[in-house]
Amino acid sequence: MSQRCCCALAQSIQRLWIFALALIPLGAVMGVSTWGFLQEAALVICVLMQIPIFGAYLVHRRLTIRHPELWSVTLAFPCVNTVWWVLSSILLPIGSEGSPAYNMAGQNLMFIQCCAWLGRSSITFMLSWLAAAAAQRWVNPKSGFALKAAVGCYLLLTLAGGLRFYAPSFLGAFDPSGPDTSDFYGISCLASLPDMFATTKDRLDAGDSIIIHSERSTDPFLADSSYQSLLQQHYAKNHTEALLVLSFVENEQSWYKLLTRHGTVMSYAKNHPVPFVETDIRPGQAPPGVAKSLQLSGVQPVSVTGTICFDTDFPYLTRSLSSADLLLESSATWSNIGQQHLRGHQYAAVENGQTLVKCTYNGYTGAISPHGAIVYQVPQTTGVVSFQLPQYPKLTVFPMLYMVFEGIVGLAACVWILLACSPQLSTRWLGRCHLLPEQLGDEWEVPQEERPRNAT
Repeated sequence: MSQRCCCALAQSIQRLWIFALALIPLGAVMGVSTWGFLQEAALVICVLMQIPIFGAYLVHRRLTIRHPELWSVTLAFPCVNTVWWVLSSILLPIGSEGSPAYNMAGQNLMFIQCCAWLGRSSITFMLSWLAAAAAQRWVNPKSGFALKAAVGCYLLLTLAGGLRFYAPSFLGAFDPSGPDTSDFYGISCLASLPDMFATTKDRLDAGDSIIIHSERSTDPFLADSSYQSLLQQHYAKNHTEALLVLSFVENEQSWYKLLTRHGTVMSYAKNHPVPFVETDIRPGQAPPGVAKSLQLSGVQPVSVTGTICFDTDFPYLTRSLSSADLLLESSATWSNIGQQHLRGHQYAAVENGQTLVKCTYNGYTGAISPHGAIVYQVPQTTGVVSFQLPQYPKLTVFPMLYMVFEGIVGLAACVWILLACSPQLSTRWLGRCHLLPEQLGDEWEVPQEERPRNAT
């Protein structure tokens, strides 16, 4: 809705500086919505982010004013806006947070299905196109085809995503009796307890196969031999395999460690510390890996990977882990935005076709199926949260399609920006303008030889 209003204002407000000022309160509202995340810095960052977004509105403004009857110019805003958010997830320290797709996570199942083929960037694209087309229809009632095309494309992409998700269930793979009781993970999330080691032992004795420590909860002096010995003793006593996720700070880095009774199967240092907040740690240089064919009690062998909190908000990091069946996330967040953090990670589960389990301190602990459904969620500050989770089969995914889509949109954005900057090229490629120079104001000046004969 805010994008639609801004697109309409960009077209209708004659003085461009008035529209630029209107974006400041919009950025401030975005900053307030993430106050618990960056506090005062959120206001500054979100207001500054309106500068490149203003460029996307400016491209939309120039092309829709020059070609008000041409429906295809409504594609300019979604292309430029989508590319900005893709670049921000790569170049800026905020990742995908703040993007239209992230803000809408969990509010509509259709968005989850929409990203099944082309990734989360397709959601930003479709929301932006719907906004631009609706604004064009609002300002120019005669141009209604753009809105029909945008709605039709959105519904078609959603239907295609639904077919990809659920068609196998109706082609013979669906078992109405449900999964076997032996095909469940017993999971416990431990958050900031006085004695993490003793509680971990208690949960192993209770039969859990996966135990996750929330971010920075593990005592680094016990992170190696002590927990490995605990797993070995547990196996000698019960003949059952288990997996531990440990999280601790050591050598000025925040570490993630996957541990079995045989030793560490995957570890890495957090790549993206939270800006302005985690100033006590340095970023790690190597991304997480995937531990192949781990044997856990009660389930088939699985491939497991994991991330630390904020790293899960960087698509180009999580997409590299798509070969894993299970992603185990250790995190610590803020209670006022904890649920949105869990919802935002639905995209990571869908894009990788894997089950995601999030264990958090002062936020929402939960589990997300490969289809993007939140199958379990509960607020957790400290203490223990335990639950059972079915072993969902991993879905086939196409990470290359996400990159191809973003590349095509990026090339299209360059073309739209070029046309917006060059009235001569846009006239040559898109057709002659429908408005007289005096109606265009200071947007551009039509060359003398291209003016209509009745123009003065």
